[in-house]
Amino acid sequence: MPWKNRLRIWLPRILVLSLIALVGLNYFFTHYICVNADGIQRACGTGDAIKKLGSVINGSTKSPLFIAIILLGAILMEMGSMLWLMARGRSYTIYPHEYDVGFDDVRGQRPVVDSVKEVVKLFRGFKEFKRIGGFPPHGILFEGPPGTGKTLLGKAVAGEVGVPFIYTSATGFANMFMGVGNLRVMALFRRAKKFCRKYDGAVIFIDEIDAIGSRGGGSPSAATEGAGLMGRIERFVSPGGGLGAGIVNELLVQMDGMVQPKGLSRHFRRLLHMKPHVPSYNILVMAATNRAQVLDPALLRPGRFDRKIHVGLPDKEGRTDVISYYLAKVAHKPLDIEKFAQVTIGYSPARIKNIINEALIVALQDGREALTWEDIWQAKLIDEIGLKQPVKYTDKEKVMTAVHEAGHAVTAHELRSEEARIQVITIIKRQEALGLVSSMEREERYSSTKEDLLDIIRVKMAGMVAEEIWFGTSTSGVGGDLHQATMLALQYVGQFGMGKHLLSYSVIPTNAAGGEQTIAFMLSRDEIRDEVDALLKQCKAEVTEILKKRRFVVERIRDELLEREELVGDQLEALMSEIFDEGVAARTARPVDLPPTPPA
Repeated sequence: MPWKNRLRIWLPRILVLSLIALVGLNYFFTHYICVNADGIQRACGTGDAIKKLGSVINGSTKSPLFIAIILLGAILMEMGSMLWLMARGRSYTIYPHEYDVGFDDVRGQRPVVDSVKEVVKLFRGFKEFKRIGGFPPHGILFEGPPGTGKTLLGKAVAGEVGVPFIYTSATGFANMFMGVGNLRVMALFRRAKKFCRKYDGAVIFIDEIDAIGSRGGGSPSAATEGAGLMGRIERFVSPGGGLGAGIVNELLVQMDGMVQPKGLSRHFRRLLHMKPHVPSYNILVMAATNRAQVLDPALLRPGRFDRKIHVGLPDKEGRTDVISYYLAKVAHKPLDIEKFAQVTIGYSPARIKNIINEALIVALQDGREALTWEDIWQAKLIDEIGLKQPVKYTDKEKVMTAVHEAGHAVTAHELRSEEARIQVITIIKRQEALGLVSSMEREERYSSTKEDLLDIIRVKMAGMVAEEIWFGTSTSGVGGDLHQATMLALQYVGQFGMGKHLLSYSVIPTNAAGGEQTIAFMLSRDEIRDEVDALLKQCKAEVTEILKKRRFVVERIRDELLEREELVGDQLEALMSEIFDEGVAARTARPVDLPPTPPA
């Protein structure tokens, strides 16, 4: 236990015992007269008082009432210390000029940073803004995908705002004892108000606020909760009721509730029928979440979190900024930053930082002190598809895996070469995949056409088709492809209105199982299931024609995979451009020992 907590536990005990001793000594001094050996009266000294107090205590220890009082006092002290420690919560304070992170360290989110700067400017000019009749924002909610910099923005505010910054996590309010969470919220705002009186302001940052701020609908409804004792316990501790609701309600009250007038002057003003002076605290509450849709609407109304700022994934310009910032911190060979930004579409700043760090690790493992473009590629593969886990294939299994992945690659190049570039083709096991083909969009796109979705479904079906053409059967390795193709076909038919029906089944309310309820409902409808099945079969037939036409290209890529096991990056793109000529592929393809089944 930290020495500060030990001091806070034992100090009240020592003070109470000291007070008891002082009361005993005072009682002795005022009620007893000491007599010398010759019978002359004199004033009692400290030694006499201690001796008399000892004799009184020695006589009282035999009394059951005295023992009961001592035990009760000890229990009360222990309970008070425990309650005080529990009510403190897990939070820490950053005082002005203690943090070296600023807005310049938040990269790739320029519009977001500008919005936060505006709020901080209003926060600093709190008194002037109120004087002219304005109401500064009470709270800011950062919402967006993980890794986009929501917590980093809080750190930047801590380094820039110039007042105490109190950081806490929403899970720090949770406790097994009812009411302790409310005490922690009150203690948090009490500390912030204390800082306001000293520093003219304070900032509170609550990370992952969805842990306590979920709306009632975020928990199981009353109709689905269990019955009996377990049902009552579940309703009591669920995020939408019981403890969770109590903490949220306390947070709502503290952010925009009644403020009590302070000081003795309030009583004189009341006696003189004067308007009381109500203090105004300059407290800015900031919170971060990646699940804003589950928050209680009361938290989002004006007066609470009245500014909701979406912190999304950066665009190409933002990624270029992020890459330049983090590359400047590590040793590296000259790199094409524009190209780096192009191959990281959909990456968050945290993910880009992790790739650069992973690339440096790859370089150090290779005995180099500066990373290169090849290290970036290896780090990107590790991030996207995991570390290599080489396994010993049988000869037949290795050839079938190579044909499977070659079918994916040829179909992707045939249908989507203008929209996406193939990054890697591998038959080395990574995570749960024996092999894979990974593609990346050439340009940032925020929507997909009907033809785009169909092409992606065709690419997913290509592995199964290749196995059936070359071997007359298929393997269990097509399971993941079929799962993804079926999900896309369900969206095509039941969500985007691209099939025979215009109904969107995404309007079905979801429960704790999320979208699984919608999927189960769609698959239970005969007309939807039949349409999805027909769509998959149609795509499969079209892919069959493509692979029969490009069979020599498939075989050439198969041969390259059998020889090198993994084709990556620019080397792969050059190879695809070279061999995607049926004549070249036919002249360079080698026969395989396993006799293939000819196309029908």
